[in-house]
Amino acid sequence: MNPNRKIWLSGGALALAAVAIWLRDWRWVETVSDTLPLALGLPLAYFLGRPWQRREVGTTERRPRLIALGVVGFACGWIIESLTLLAMSWSLLALLWGQESFVRVAGRERLACLLLLSFPWLVIEWQTFGWALRLSSACVAEQIFALLQLPTQRDGTHLSILGVPVEIEAACAGWNLLQLTLLTGVAYGAYEIRSSRRFAMLLALLPVLAWLANLLRILILAGIALSFDAQVASGVLHGLTGLIILAAVLGMTKTLCHFLAAPPTPI
Repeated sequence: MNPNRKIWLSGGALALAAVAIWLRDWRWVETVSDTLPLALGLPLAYFLGRPWQRREVGTTERRPRLIALGVVGFACGWIIESLTLLAMSWSLLALLWGQESFVRVAGRERLACLLLLSFPWLVIEWQTFGWALRLSSACVAEQIFALLQLPTQRDGTHLSILGVPVEIEAACAGWNLLQLTLLTGVAYGAYEIRSSRRFAMLLALLPVLAWLANLLRILILAGIALSFDAQVASGVLHGLTGLIILAAVLGMTKTLCHFLAAPPTPI
């Protein structure tokens, strides 16, 4: 078989496998407006990889063991219905395919992170972390309202402020926002931040940024509920605040990447 044809056939198989991963578990449909933007990671990976230089076919070192590991991992993930394992295995195979077809001076590990975050595995299968995010946000919100001299009671993730109930449900937990923040942060910083140490700092700060954005959304919704009523806060304004916070997070993420990418100031 012609080597070029083999490369593009395997690329097509990877594309079909990516679609199959998304269709393997339909729970992301419940929050499609929040989750679907994760799929943008795949075209982002392609366009960010455009600086790749084409490698002459036949000069690439093949890695059959890693390919076998990716195939076996994908098969196991499909059998046990693990989106996490499917995403990891697919990302490994996609990275190996890219290395076989193209060459990249740097950034392969960053590209792998971008590919891995392009599937809703974190949103669907790691709900325990989502619960911890909701609970910690509720605790901090309780303390903030207490400092404002507003009598507040908390039962888990349920707040009652001046007798007005504020429910911190999974839909507003910010868990989708966390993965989207990670995705956009990696996309922004993948080739803007040259230092590996600073890029690692970015990855460490992105969850903090998403948590702060989630806390801000809770405070805004609580303010709306106190100013009007709980039904107004849970209606159209609920989704609107989500879009506003998402835009704010994207702006803050871009600013953070620009700050970390800046050269150190000489003393």
